[in-house]
Amino acid sequence: MNTPQEAHLYKRVAIPDEFLNDTAGRSWGGDIRIGDLTGNGTADFLVYKSLGGIHPCFLGAFTLEGEPLWSLGDKRLETRDIDAEATTLKTLSPDRPGPVAIYDIDADGQAEVICFWIDSDIAQASKWDLSAICLMILDGATGAVKRSIVSEALQQCDADAEGERHIPNYVHQRLMIANFSGNPQPQDFVVKVGVNVLAFNHNLELLWQHTDRWFRYPKHSAYIPAVGDFNGDGLDEVNGGNFGLAADGTVLWDKYLGENIDSVLVEEWNGENRAILSGGGQIVDAEGNSVFSLGFDVVPHGQEIRYGNLLPDASPNLVIRYNGHHPDLMVVDNNGQIRSRFRVDETPNNTGLEVIRWHGLGNPELTYSPAALYDGEGNKVVTFPELPPPTGGKMGWYHCFPADVCGDAREEVILYDPYSDAVYIYTPHPFDPDLFEGYQHTARQYNARLID
Repeated sequence: MNTPQEAHLYKRVAIPDEFLNDTAGRSWGGDIRIGDLTGNGTADFLVYKSLGGIHPCFLGAFTLEGEPLWSLGDKRLETRDIDAEATTLKTLSPDRPGPVAIYDIDADGQAEVICFWIDSDIAQASKWDLSAICLMILDGATGAVKRSIVSEALQQCDADAEGERHIPNYVHQRLMIANFSGNPQPQDFVVKVGVNVLAFNHNLELLWQHTDRWFRYPKHSAYIPAVGDFNGDGLDEVNGGNFGLAADGTVLWDKYLGENIDSVLVEEWNGENRAILSGGGQIVDAEGNSVFSLGFDVVPHGQEIRYGNLLPDASPNLVIRYNGHHPDLMVVDNNGQIRSRFRVDETPNNTGLEVIRWHGLGNPELTYSPAALYDGEGNKVVTFPELPPPTGGKMGWYHCFPADVCGDAREEVILYDPYSDAVYIYTPHPFDPDLFEGYQHTARQYNARLID
């Protein structure tokens, strides 16, 4: 077997000191987002922290050179915990990647930050509901508040369903950019909180909401929905696994499609955009009818599913973490044939799957699993030098953004550990800085999967 190639460490971006917290002698930043906040054609970063690990309460923007741009909120916010007498909620690194996105939501040509937000003046809060949360849109370059609302529908969202608290479903909160209104570019977004799915436009007006009835583990819907046009109407739909929603919130399907549909996609499959489900390795049409299924004997626990051209024949493939929180992957071709099965390195949570266009479009792509790249046959082909050991624990591993930061038409691997103090950017050899043509912000960044 060939020795893996070491990637080129393009840049270690230190999170500015003023954005860091210190716990037991360890400095940490929190969850990270990427985007061109200043409009100068290069990537910037946003770090954020959350009260109780759930409610965003601090944002810090910084450049590719590690220079601070702006910050908002209190990185040491504490408040009384409604749910536990004589205790406080503290500001933590987010429990999961959460409801913060960088995107030009108002189509003015400049990036905004769209996020949930908890007021620093709050006297008490519960981490298990959104009663103290508002929606905000910030100017990406300055952090100035462009729009903020208190949404009664959003504030009523919580972790409870049918009298029980469903924490795993609730902590996977997410905000996904979508085109529900038919604008020239997407100017809407959908948020997922527990059993609640709510759609908003760029004015923060509620478009519609849906309550998911499939929430009991392991017969739950996807932890993080996916958006995309899979019925050909030119607008985005929502793929939630056991449910599908049209652009106007109309239910396309609402039925149990199998256990552990943890991860979902909307991607092209044999010439048509389809809803793709990790559980059972399924592809369904716009009514939720089966187009293809590997079956639950083959994919007993579909933890993660990703899409790309992983084999030399340049046809779309699926890579599936098919056995729950374990390092077992398979690559499936567009004829539904399993082309390889292999094991990647063990990590604290055995999640974090991504597909990387490491060699540019038109060439076989690679699979990232923390923290190495694998080809379609399962060979470890790229490693990342000078990357410190991960901190460990549920979230303490290297999360990955695929992004063309160097502007040479190849995707870099942007890695961060939410409990560390830096972002690491790796690029393929050979690296030529003269090929830089500007950072391109796409749905692969602003709707990044990050974890399922």
